[in-house]
Amino acid sequence: MTDREQFITNLVKGTQLVKFTNTRTSTMIWLISAFIFAALLTYIAGPYRSGIAYELLSSFQFFFESIIGLASIVLLIYTAFDFAIPSQRSVAKRLILPLTILIIWIGFYVFGLMYPALEPAMADKREYCYSETFIYALPILLVSLLWVRKQWPLHPKITGLLLGLAAGSVPALIMQFACIYEPEHILIYHILPGLLVGFVGVVLATVMLRRP
Repeated sequence: MTDREQFITNLVKGTQLVKFTNTRTSTMIWLISAFIFAALLTYIAGPYRSGIAYELLSSFQFFFESIIGLASIVLLIYTAFDFAIPSQRSVAKRLILPLTILIIWIGFYVFGLMYPALEPAMADKREYCYSETFIYALPILLVSLLWVRKQWPLHPKITGLLLGLAAGSVPALIMQFACIYEPEHILIYHILPGLLVGFVGVVLATVMLRRP
């Protein structure tokens, strides 16, 4: 055995291989679990808005922005799990797509300030939707951090940000069907608390995803 081979052997001796989880499978399990959890809590707290199916079918804008919202969540959580796997792609390039779709989703409500997809009905307004959005997202975020912790992601803060944004976006999207549809209200009381969970994710990730 040459000195080089001996050196490599010594390096790998005693090391333990890390088995990476399937990113697509993890994403699917997370999505189903997170939406069921948030949807049930939302339902327990109060009824969903009546006529949701009709609104989805009658307003293409409402239907499309809901699909974009779902796509944003899928990309955010997929990218978060994917950050546990080393890649030759730069961090910036891996973040472009999920953050761009998130911005487009928010942009729909900014556009809706002038051209709303639906006529608002104040009777459907939930009294504590801001708190609901934030609180429902926290358990989802905590479970997500424990999930990815086993993989020791290379960029803990970025992973925490993505997990937080994904967790916060789930109840924010659900509120689109459970609370009043009014763009200004949505931006302040649904989207904003969802985005704040992203910053909570960064803070928690610095502790929970810290390497030994």
